[in-house]
Amino acid sequence: MKAQRVYALNRGASEFFDIREVELPEPAAGQARVRVEAAGVSYGDLLLQRGVIPGGPKPPFVPGFDLVGVVESVGPGVVGLAAGDRVAALVREGGYSTALNVPAERLVPVPDGVDPTQAAAVTLNYFIAHQMLHRVADVRGGHRILVHGASGGVGLAFLQLAGLIGDVTVWGTASAGNADLLRAAGASPIDYRGEDFVAVVKAAGANLRAVFDPMGGTHFWRSYSVLGRGGYLVGYGQSKALRDGRRDMRVGALGFLGGIIAPKLLPDGRQTVFYNAWALERSQPAAYREDLAQVLRLLAEGRIAPRAVTALPLAEAERVVRELAAPAGASGGKFVLTGRG
Repeated sequence: MKAQRVYALNRGASEFFDIREVELPEPAAGQARVRVEAAGVSYGDLLLQRGVIPGGPKPPFVPGFDLVGVVESVGPGVVGLAAGDRVAALVREGGYSTALNVPAERLVPVPDGVDPTQAAAVTLNYFIAHQMLHRVADVRGGHRILVHGASGGVGLAFLQLAGLIGDVTVWGTASAGNADLLRAAGASPIDYRGEDFVAVVKAAGANLRAVFDPMGGTHFWRSYSVLGRGGYLVGYGQSKALRDGRRDMRVGALGFLGGIIAPKLLPDGRQTVFYNAWALERSQPAAYREDLAQVLRLLAEGRIAPRAVTALPLAEAERVVRELAAPAGASGGKFVLTGRG
């Protein structure tokens, strides 16, 4: 059958996507063919296209870490899946497609009644926030945490999921214009332009269990300073690694070196961790399916709710990624690409 795919053609900041029609083979042993209903668009897609993420694919490649769709057929040896099943998956690449073959073990059932665009909106953002809260930092009631970029898609996922733990004190950095958004989600806002987050948190007694920092660079060291003994600084992105939409290798290098050097220089019980979903899955093979299923259950139960989900066709992929690259980005919202050209 034919499938349409959006290819990233180069590392540049203009004219970098192209839609192509390809012949999709029958699913091989252990695979299922999925008709994509919605694929998430993330800042990570932009970093991958710009060449910021180490070990990423070289152009041309098809971006898209997360997708929701319907199984159309299965290859030999696949059990537990049938045509018509709605599923979600995290993949290394390929989500920007109308259809693709996916290893069956990566497909997690979407509960009945859940809208596919809503499911796509939580498949990456809430999954990684859930893993960092529970698998990495082991945040529990009575703990205090700081979330940087708290008005973004992953940031708001942290706030909602921390609220479900109960009795977790949360600070979040964001622009002053998003202060009410953070308060509504249960966090104390810190204006990153007008306030020093280190001073604010230390004035409140600091002693944080965890700081979740997508910024990288020199920002990483300041985040480390507010941790309590035994606390975790969890880095999960390099949002400062782009300047004017282009790669800034100085920031990426500083963030990477910070994660390697800090634990050796300051052996005081505090830890730095660079979260990587694929690395965690290698060390805890069952975590992927368990955690994605849990996030989808929370969505079905109405206990989490992604904000401002905007669904657009594949043809809008480049425009959407450009919008993510803009200084304001898509604060708190989530773009998904529907499986149509």
